[in-house]
Amino acid sequence: MIHLYHFWSSTCSRKVRICLAEKGIEWSSHHVDIVEKRENTEEWYVNINPKGVVPTLVHNDQIIIESNIIIEFLNELVNEPELMPKDPYGRAQVRVWLDRSENIVHKNINILSWNRRHMKRMAHFSHQEHLGILEKFPDPDKRFTMVNRLKNGVTEEEEKNAITILTYFMDELDKALSENFWVVGDNFTLADIAIAPFIERFEANKLNMLIDYQKWSNIGRWWLELQSRSSYKIAYSFEKPVSQ
Repeated sequence: MIHLYHFWSSTCSRKVRICLAEKGIEWSSHHVDIVEKRENTEEWYVNINPKGVVPTLVHNDQIIIESNIIIEFLNELVNEPELMPKDPYGRAQVRVWLDRSENIVHKNINILSWNRRHMKRMAHFSHQEHLGILEKFPDPDKRFTMVNRLKNGVTEEEEKNAITILTYFMDELDKALSENFWVVGDNFTLADIAIAPFIERFEANKLNMLIDYQKWSNIGRWWLELQSRSSYKIAYSFEKPVSQ
């Protein structure tokens, strides 16, 4: 049995849920409240995931963390449908996009989300209470970044730079989709799964400069096609548990 520790609206959790649906894998849900209860910083969860982030997947008592690694694991766990190209070059290209999704897109959407989402979400806390919450993050790198942002803020210059970087990413993605039906070739792959939740996050954050589908018509075509897949609909149908 697959056990997934996840948060309903987390981009990386949604990524894994898309992959699970594509593969037709049954799984047991363990919702981790990372916003109100901050269960991800509690000892029981840190014992599962030392970084204190979601998602975490457990298969036969084996723990796998990091969403891109999880979806590669799932693809290898179940043969069909295959979500990686057959040729080594194609598989390498998928991994390039997986890396971009994490180290370019995820990194910079977090910068843009700080003022738009995080600070509004935490507005009912005093500065010291907010600081105390951030200092509980077990991962020293994430803890340093978050505490530094709280103390110094995210500047307009930093936001502009993040938009510039993400605009370049969208240019590259549109170029790839001008040559292929999906991100890597004519078959749906892990690259499409890894990128999709971040495009949705651009829309949710009303980052209109990053969702100009007249400018990036190939992305617009791809995005409509991706949202029509049953796996996407299933992944996004998971809502916040009523009890939480």
